[in-house]
Amino acid sequence: MKRILTAIVLVPFLVAIIGYAPPPVFFALVIISAAIALEEFFNITSKVGAEADRISGHIACASVLSALYARPLNFQPALLVLAVSTLIVLALGLRRTNLQAAFAGSSATLLGLLYVPVALGMLLAVHRSSTPWGPGSCWVFFLLLTVWFGDTAAYYVGKTVGAHPLAPRVSPKKTVEGCVGGFLGNMAAAFVGQKLLLPAAPLAHLLAISLVLGAFSQIGDLSESAMKRSAGIKDSSNLLPGHGGMLDRIDGVLFASPPLLTYLSIVVGRN
Repeated sequence: MKRILTAIVLVPFLVAIIGYAPPPVFFALVIISAAIALEEFFNITSKVGAEADRISGHIACASVLSALYARPLNFQPALLVLAVSTLIVLALGLRRTNLQAAFAGSSATLLGLLYVPVALGMLLAVHRSSTPWGPGSCWVFFLLLTVWFGDTAAYYVGKTVGAHPLAPRVSPKKTVEGCVGGFLGNMAAAFVGQKLLLPAAPLAHLLAISLVLGAFSQIGDLSESAMKRSAGIKDSSNLLPGHGGMLDRIDGVLFASPPLLTYLSIVVGRN
């Protein structure tokens, strides 16, 4: 019930910001979400002995996102910011007397930057894009719809008929049947997405990309589950009742954003 009530509160809020608010408001939402998710990731790494440089990590996170927001069609500024941030993080690691701790902490900081702000920054680029088949905001909705339909279908199918473990060492409750159900949910999102969001897009394209996004989303879910299991925790935090933390809620989105932006850039065309 908590899971449903949280969704009822959050969904209208997200629809208003993604679809109707000015781009800076969506940028603010992404910045805040990234800061929370990155802090949760750093909390996970600290539990396995890798204490990240949180201050430099959060500054670099905001800088990368700002560069991708300012130049959504040109990734060179964001790459430059990421490169400079890498050098700064490595240099700051030299302050630590324990070189093993310095290496582990710097690695955790840099992995966090690649994992959270770079992926969410690609979602920013999608939102600010214009394509022949629809505006960027509709593609963001399509991504969220695909991930959420897949997650929901995987959960209920796995709970109802799941019998064969998918990755027992990582997540014992996930099953092969749930995985298949997730892909069916992704395909259902393609039909709904064409009707409500992207009527100009060919259904065959949406079905194909929905399966790709669904596969990446499931990998993202399993990857975060592996990190949490290694740290001995169930959720990344208790921020969202019934859903866990911010990282728990967007783990699939983080993995699905890059292939969606690649698809829009190479196949559909964006400006």
